[in-house]
Amino acid sequence: MTCGQFELAVNRASPAEIAGHLLECSDSFEPPLAARVDIGAYSAKIADKAVRFEAWSPDGRLVGLVAVYENTGPDLFVTNVSVAPTCRGAGLAQRLFQLCFARLDAQRLKRFRLEVNGNSEAAVRLYARMGFEPESRTGDQIHMQRPAVSGGTDEH
Repeated sequence: MTCGQFELAVNRASPAEIAGHLLECSDSFEPPLAARVDIGAYSAKIADKAVRFEAWSPDGRLVGLVAVYENTGPDLFVTNVSVAPTCRGAGLAQRLFQLCFARLDAQRLKRFRLEVNGNSEAAVRLYARMGFEPESRTGDQIHMQRPAVSGGTDEH
């Protein structure tokens, strides 16, 4: 699927491609991602355990990533949202979330959950635009949730 000049894909990136992308985006996180996690191990875990919604540049570089863990319960946990600094402002994160919701909302899940540093104002605004609402706060971390379209109920 192409989206403007970017190609959108699901679960195409290798652990090495994910690691390269996360290193490129590390300083965009608050605090920087490389200061909080082992990028290599985190990339391998994402490649192995997450459903990945990816944006690829025309030259074949991973430039956007939304990674979601499908846990055993009814909730999904969004573990990563990142866009390469050179590709920001093109609406990639929003397009990747839309692809994610289109694929996963239909599975009758209860809600999507994520955590974001409250100092990351642009990220908090993006998540609010995508339907996430604050659920609780622990220090700087805001815990947000978004009901799946089905709401996880059997009522129709």
